[in-house]
Amino acid sequence: MRSREHDVCFILEGTYPFVTGGVSAWVHNLILGLPEINFTGISILPSASEERSLHYELPDNFRDMQVIYLHDHDLVSSKKKNAATVKKQVNAIREFHDKMKSKEYSDFPRLFDAYKNGVNGLHVHDLMYGKEAWKILTDFYEKYSRDASFIDYFWTYRVSHLPLFKIMAEKLPQARVYHTVSTGYAGFIGVMAKYYFNRPLLLTEHGIYTKERRLEISTSRWIPTEDEQQNRVRRELGTFRDFWMRVFRSMGKLTYHEANFITTIYDGNRLLQIADDADPKKIAVIPNGIDVEQFSGLKNSECPDIRGIQDEFVIGFIGRVVQIKDVKTFIRACKIASFQIPKLKVEILGPTDEDPDYFEECRELVHILDLDGILTFRGSVRVPSYLPQIDLVVLTSISEAQPLVILEANCTGIPVVASDVGACRDLLLGLTPEDKSLGPSGMVTKVADPAETAQAMVAILSDPALRSRMKEAGMTRVRKYYTQRDLNTKYLSIYRRLMEAKSPEEVEAWRV
Repeated sequence: MRSREHDVCFILEGTYPFVTGGVSAWVHNLILGLPEINFTGISILPSASEERSLHYELPDNFRDMQVIYLHDHDLVSSKKKNAATVKKQVNAIREFHDKMKSKEYSDFPRLFDAYKNGVNGLHVHDLMYGKEAWKILTDFYEKYSRDASFIDYFWTYRVSHLPLFKIMAEKLPQARVYHTVSTGYAGFIGVMAKYYFNRPLLLTEHGIYTKERRLEISTSRWIPTEDEQQNRVRRELGTFRDFWMRVFRSMGKLTYHEANFITTIYDGNRLLQIADDADPKKIAVIPNGIDVEQFSGLKNSECPDIRGIQDEFVIGFIGRVVQIKDVKTFIRACKIASFQIPKLKVEILGPTDEDPDYFEECRELVHILDLDGILTFRGSVRVPSYLPQIDLVVLTSISEAQPLVILEANCTGIPVVASDVGACRDLLLGLTPEDKSLGPSGMVTKVADPAETAQAMVAILSDPALRSRMKEAGMTRVRKYYTQRDLNTKYLSIYRRLMEAKSPEEVEAWRV
């Protein structure tokens, strides 16, 4: 076991420091902004066979990072267990599942002791093979999915539960506070750490994890082609989508219940958390913030020429090329807009390797729409170096929380068109009456609507006076309400109070 040398342990699923994006940037900037806090981290990745490189230069106050690979399993049991002990521990798993259905989470410490790999704990092998493991599998099948194929149920159970069994056997770094930046597997590890070390757990959600997993599952490529003979297969695929969602929803509810404090970045998220059984008294809304000095001086301070002399424009899409960002809607919108703005250039700035199949589909769409000479995929780049060239930023995501890219663009003086998801409306049109009085810094459009997106793009680019007003509104709004300095101050206060707590129970006294 490591000595207690870390103040805060971040628990990060598929993000920092191996993946770029809004959450990763938020984590990196928070670590940089709090040099007095010693951080460590647990990074959760799929498998060691998938090579990952660091996308961030790790700050001096972030060290001893541990990586957990969800799908690298040792299924060979090296130690024979007493049959009665195995039966007792497997029953603990069964009872925990049953109690979760009635929102009862008090059995988690018993569950953790049963899973914990060691002299008396179950090995992953014990939970996949043997009489007791088979019995719990068949009982769950009879209870929850008996109308589906048992073979398919068996493999779905195996693939969904093996990562959890793997996690429960991990030795975790010791810290004074555990800070998970999602529910899911990261939240599950956070709950483990809370019980293992008797230290407080802080949860921050940017996007709601269960909502995003539901979107990913619903848009997955599991659905076969339309064919009358495959109706039964489609029904069963629906069953297993539901199975996966039950797994993610259960991890979410467990994390909400066990977190000692919860932060999120806008009120819409807070309401979704409460709807999923989070205690309102635990939750605080802390908006995203950026370093305004880094972005405010990037673009020429002069306003666009109100006579409309400019006739060449650059539109930027900043984000990962993945389904949840709906890059295809953006590409279609650019084609429509190009008919009214002949001298148009489009830059897509963001990683293209997270979903290679989707990226290829986007490239093919660009070719089909004859946009090859207009649109360029730049891949992972240093975004600030591109912002001075961009006249308009567009987001077409089907799910967002409070995108940093909107704050960065507006702070630079660039208007934004964004789909009406998450806090995009608040960021572009204002939240409070005072905020709204500043005026819009962009436009919001319906989700997955290329025609409306193109209409908004053309409206802004063809009206220099409107762009000038949006520029001033955005720069003022970010400076007034969304600074990294304010965010750092709030989290430093939370960390210090959690670090000073003698146990998780002591945190209850100052919950909001």
